[in-house]
Amino acid sequence: MTIQATWQPSQDNTLCNLTNGQARWQADLDDTAGGDPKYPSPHDLLDSALAACTVLTLQLYAKRKGYAVDGIHASVSHEETTGHYAMKREVRVTGNLEPKVLEDLLRVANKCPVHKSLSAEIAIDTTISG
Repeated sequence: MTIQATWQPSQDNTLCNLTNGQARWQADLDDTAGGDPKYPSPHDLLDSALAACTVLTLQLYAKRKGYAVDGIHASVSHEETTGHYAMKREVRVTGNLEPKVLEDLLRVANKCPVHKSLSAEIAIDTTISG
């Protein structure tokens, strides 16, 4: 699936409209750059991809294994310096779970598809046209 992002000056704002052909959502600049804080910034979207993938992956795995999970919560933050983007993910799983189950869930969280993508070498091939 390909993500399309568009912006037009006639919008009279800095919102970027996004679609994958089925779902639609929006992003904006950081509020420090003049964006509307009601909308996620591109970095928020990147961090949210990891958080969502973690929760969804653990949800599927816990159901398949029959773990007594009451809820799953993941929070992701980041620190950015020149040439380095460090993400910090905290996962909280509630329920009647033994330490070995939590260890298993941590192992699986570290194998979610977005985690694997972000941990891999990423190459970006960009073209531009007028």
